[in-house]
Parts: sequence; structure tokens; C-alpha cells
Amino acid sequence: MAKDEFLASSKYYFSLTGLEDLVVKKVSGIGSTLQTAGDSKSYGVSKSGKSVIQATVTGATNSKVTVEFVCTVGDDRLLKWYSDSHSEPFAGGGTKTKGERKTGTITLYNQGGEAAATWEMTGVMPASYKSVKLEAGSEGLATETIEFVYQTLHRKT
Repeated sequence: MAKDEFLASSKYYFSLTGLEDLVVKKVSGIGSTLQTAGDSKSYGVSKSGKSVIQATVTGATNSKVTVEFVCTVGDDRLLKWYSDSHSEPFAGGGTKTKGERKTGTITLYNQGGEAAATWEMTGVMPASYKSVKLEAGSEGLATETIEFVYQTLHRKT
């Protein structure tokens, strides 16, 4: 890797435990937000009437990660995982996956094809599933879009 090399957003891969061979078209929504308290106005005064302000972290939220996959013949694993991860709408009850979650990895590659930046998400679960709009005369590829929720996000490299 060249020193101070910039990374291109077009050289990447998204993988999930047990689903490492899917064709990925697009990834978006990677993010985490810290909630704070005491950072916007004084919460008290100290000696000599001095205002006291201190930002304190009170929690964290993760944004949902949206991944668009290219459909391939006979591969229904994404829809099956999504369906197995949720209770039946009318019957309720448990899920086939019994709450099992996966680990996800987003990797950016340098110009030499080596992994240069990696984010790891734990506790990944599909939150929503949608297929491509089917239209006569369309020239695009068939895709599946899944929105994922996750428990933690860490940059590893």
C-alpha cells in the first residue's frame, strides 16, 4: 500500500457470516451517533455564579445499513434468512433462527487489491427486505435490498 493512499469507494465488499459469496451492488447508511446531555445549556452554577456546562454521553444509536445485492439464479438465501428471522405475521410465535444474529464486515480495498480499511458489525439482523421493480423493457439488473440493524460497529483497520 502506498503511503497516504486515498481509498476509492468503488473497491469494497460486504460480507455476512455464512453469506460470504454474494454479489454486492451498493452499501449505505454506515453510522453511529452518541446522545449527549448537558451540552446545549447550563445545567447549574458554581461558586461566583459561573455557569456549568459539560457534555456527557448518555447513550448511542446505530443507523441502519442498507445493502443492495444483485440477484443470481437459484440463490434465495437472503429472502430465506429474512423470513426465518421474523415471526409469522398472523400466527406469531418464535422464529426459525431462534434470534441468531450474524457478524457483518465491510472492507475497502486499496489500488493493489489489499484490504485497507475494515468495519465489523456484530449482532446483525435483517430488518426489511425489498426486491427490484419489475418492468418490461427495463435494462437494469434484478436486485434485492436489505436493511440491516446491528448491535455494535467498530473500525478494525
